[in-house]
Amino acid sequence: MNKQQKARIGIYGSVPKDSEVFNKIALILGYDPFQVKAVEQDKVIAPVCGRAKTFGVHFSIYDIFTPTDFEKLTERIRQIILDIEPFSFTFSRFTGLTRGDYQGKSVYDNKSKTVLALDFDNESVKKFHQIHKNIVTQIQDLRERIEPEFDKEIFRNVPKLWQLIQKYGTPYAFENYHPHLTLLSSLDGSNATLEKFITYLNNNYGKEILNIKIPFDRIYIFQEIIGGKFDGYFEVIDEIFLTKQL
Repeated sequence: MNKQQKARIGIYGSVPKDSEVFNKIALILGYDPFQVKAVEQDKVIAPVCGRAKTFGVHFSIYDIFTPTDFEKLTERIRQIILDIEPFSFTFSRFTGLTRGDYQGKSVYDNKSKTVLALDFDNESVKKFHQIHKNIVTQIQDLRERIEPEFDKEIFRNVPKLWQLIQKYGTPYAFENYHPHLTLLSSLDGSNATLEKFITYLNNNYGKEILNIKIPFDRIYIFQEIIGGKFDGYFEVIDEIFLTKQL
């Protein structure tokens, strides 16, 4: 990575870092973005974790972009979420997703589900959608450019996606936004592989992760690390609390 490159950020949710749920998910991912340190990773999972490891325990509200002014951005987010009350969510299941999923169709390749993630309960999905919409529509003047991940021919060839990218910097906005917490991002796309790992995760982590009430009372700013041991990974640099605490 170019040392002169401005650090990029993501606006994410996470799991309380002092909770058992966080610890279990960190074992799957093998990285703690709060402490910027490797976590001893599940050896069965490690070969197929992929880029998911570089983010650690997170779920996207608004994905990677370069802010024009970080202080103005955090203040804007603080104002946007001013009237949002904290709530609890649960992870309902382990599920498969298509990489680059766009209304059920991959914009990357013709393989099916190459990502394994945690799904949310239906009520919290609605709430995350509203938070996502509020933030995406109100911070575009503080976004610098289209990021390299999205400035690609494969997106330009899908007009609806390219229009979203040009206006909002991401193809995963509004109806294409599906809140989830990615655990594995390098599966081979076969149903057999997906089911094998879903079964493994259910048997080894299901009781400690699924259907447990988890408080959502803040939004985190993750920043891409430039240089050093964790070059290309992300770290938590700020947290913005919802106004009324649980």
